[in-house]
Amino acid sequence: MHHVTNSNPWILPVFVALGLAIIIWAILSAKKRTQELTRLAPQLGFTFMGKAWHGPFLDPQHKTSLLERTRGGFSNAMVGSAGNLQTIIFDYTYKRGKSTSTQTLACFSHDQQLPPFVLKPENLFDRLGDAFVHNDIDFDSNPVFSERYALKSPDEQATRRLFTPSLLTSMEQIPTGSWTIETNGTNLFIYRNGRTVPAAELQSFLQDTSTIARTIFSSDGLKNSRL
Repeated sequence: MHHVTNSNPWILPVFVALGLAIIIWAILSAKKRTQELTRLAPQLGFTFMGKAWHGPFLDPQHKTSLLERTRGGFSNAMVGSAGNLQTIIFDYTYKRGKSTSTQTLACFSHDQQLPPFVLKPENLFDRLGDAFVHNDIDFDSNPVFSERYALKSPDEQATRRLFTPSLLTSMEQIPTGSWTIETNGTNLFIYRNGRTVPAAELQSFLQDTSTIARTIFSSDGLKNSRL
């Protein structure tokens, strides 16, 4: 009878050590990020809340795509204002299959109700899906916008009223930047899917997202979008 011997007894300890190293690195990186954002928040005129804040109130009828379809956690929340809008910046982490995804979101709030929609850069899967489901809202008046973005909403008529020709033209002029924009009631969420914004880039992120938010909230079609 032959006994199979492990010729590489060091493999398991190496994998265990590697796994521990990755966990320790992740913990230290998260701690460093929190420390950086804690110092940065006052410079931006924001109050650092950490995990004490658990996200904006979401209308259960119109949850955002990201926060509705995933079960994740908030961290590094900062509360302040930008572009004369109440603003919250936070990291959101959730499981995606066997991997973990984190993105930095900016949430802008206004006293006007937004129609529910998701706007994101259009990709091949969106085009293929629209060929069967026809759920992408296109505008014949602005083919550049329709080619660049996938716009979806359970309330197409209200969303079309919001996206006036002037708003469509303004959105065409904004660098795409892989932005995803979602609404929920009076809340407007803007983020890059799967991207955590470094502390050094957060001020630029805030400027870019607040510009987009002001553009949408100042749309002439907003007052008519709920009629």
